[in-house]
Amino acid sequence: MKGKELPGLLVNEIGGMHGILHDHVEFLKKHFSLITMKEFLENKKNISKKVQAVYLWWHKPVIDKDLLQSLPNLKVIANSGVGMDHLDLKLVASFGVKMANAPCAVSSSTADTGMALLLASARRLVEGPHSFIILDIFVGYHVAVSPGMEYNEADFLGVEVTGATLGIVGMGSIGYKIALRAKAFEMKILYHNRTRRKEQEEHAVGAIYCEKIDDLLCQADFVMVVVSLTPQTHKLIGKREMELMKPTATLINISRDEIKIEHPSELWAENTCVLLTRANIFDQIYPQDMEAQELPCVLIDCIGGKHGVYEDHVEFLKERFCLITMKEYLENKNFLGKKIRAIYMWYHKPVINEELLQSLPNLKIVASSGVGIDHLDLSLLSSYGVKLSNTPFIVSTDTADLGMALMLASSRRLVEGHQMAISPDTEYFPADWLGAEVSGSTLGIIGMGTIGYKVAERAKAFEMKILYHNRKQRNKEEERAVGATYCKKMDDLLQQADFVMLVVNLTPQTHKLIGKRELHLMKPTAILINISRGLVVDQDALVEALQNKVIKAAALDVTYPEPLP
Repeated sequence: MKGKELPGLLVNEIGGMHGILHDHVEFLKKHFSLITMKEFLENKKNISKKVQAVYLWWHKPVIDKDLLQSLPNLKVIANSGVGMDHLDLKLVASFGVKMANAPCAVSSSTADTGMALLLASARRLVEGPHSFIILDIFVGYHVAVSPGMEYNEADFLGVEVTGATLGIVGMGSIGYKIALRAKAFEMKILYHNRTRRKEQEEHAVGAIYCEKIDDLLCQADFVMVVVSLTPQTHKLIGKREMELMKPTATLINISRDEIKIEHPSELWAENTCVLLTRANIFDQIYPQDMEAQELPCVLIDCIGGKHGVYEDHVEFLKERFCLITMKEYLENKNFLGKKIRAIYMWYHKPVINEELLQSLPNLKIVASSGVGIDHLDLSLLSSYGVKLSNTPFIVSTDTADLGMALMLASSRRLVEGHQMAISPDTEYFPADWLGAEVSGSTLGIIGMGTIGYKVAERAKAFEMKILYHNRKQRNKEEERAVGATYCKKMDDLLQQADFVMLVVNLTPQTHKLIGKRELHLMKPTAILINISRGLVVDQDALVEALQNKVIKAAALDVTYPEPLP
């Protein structure tokens, strides 16, 4: 093209509400002579014949008959997005103008956003007190940042994703990528599509075809709409369809708003936490002829309230134990002290100290309802001959799901986007608000135990490069299964990863494992995700790093103290 004038490209404007991104200008100017609508309207006569292409960004400039008639040499209209429902294709064709769009450019990103919305809604991230996103500066959300927040209700943990049924309406390129990702979460996948996928493609993602959309709606826990907007899909999901869905179902729309007639009312299932009571625990506190004896007494802090046992658990517990609250115990220590054979801890209560242990001569076991036991003095318990039980695997899958939810929500800026969407001051969504890519990026997992490995399995479905640091290297077969590369030195992982996820136990060795030095090793575009314990991160150093843009963002399931003051 040397010696020739560059073809004229009409754009709405550069920057601003409907203008092309400044980052795109340098590339475009290498190939085109850019003409803004303002310049065109001011000098139509001289410029109109130069325009050979129109570049649409956020549906601008508007393509109508007047514009097409004024551009005699127009050859192509390039639409920066996938959808073309805002264009009159017959009108464009009548002027002999060709259309171009970007049908696959954002397939992975849209699939990632779909999974981000699914996980965020299931784990109640926007509402949730237990997890919050930090982006650029220390920002929490809703209950997490409420000055009236005193504690987290156990029933605010959301609903299960792993093992749930996902119904995909529209199994095109994006729908199929969602199915690939959902498979890694062990979801049952149903789909409805105009054309059935090949048996081999169905088998690859474990998807079942529903010829009738009604069959899918009746069965799915999550319904994700991934269709193009056409006359046939206009208001595809209406009142009748929503009434077919389960009352506990969640509707996720990543297609077009006109696909549905109203926002669904997401009715959350009351989350009944699983209580793990192992046979060996019963052996510790039940006599062999337990049916002939009174139920063993178990000390709990209280029922309901801030530190109380979840009320839905009480019926189950009372079938097997005589429950004694701390209030009852303190009012009648001498009598009840000898009866108590077990303590059931919920939210780290009741506090186990030497005074309490001395007053319970027949105590056999302390059962902690969580995974972590860093709040307990193990040497002290052992010195009294008391055994300890926890639930090491009961929340492994849920925690891995939550880690992925936080990674996706922080990368796609869901919490901030939600704030913008509901703000009366929002006039438009700038294009640079779309967040960072997840698919194809590098995830560094620090702590490759059960949960860390489950995270890796899920991340593989997002085509992520996976690095991990662990005390011990996994065997080669396990590494190959998830495509993970071992980093003997944590520093090597920190320098390469786009996302760093902490999945370690809190021990003296991991206390403030991530501090100022480690944060400065990370990329300035990196995001830190902590699903382990708050004290694994030096919180003051993290706040400073975010304020000074040392790293891009952090997504935290845990802080210290909890909740934040």
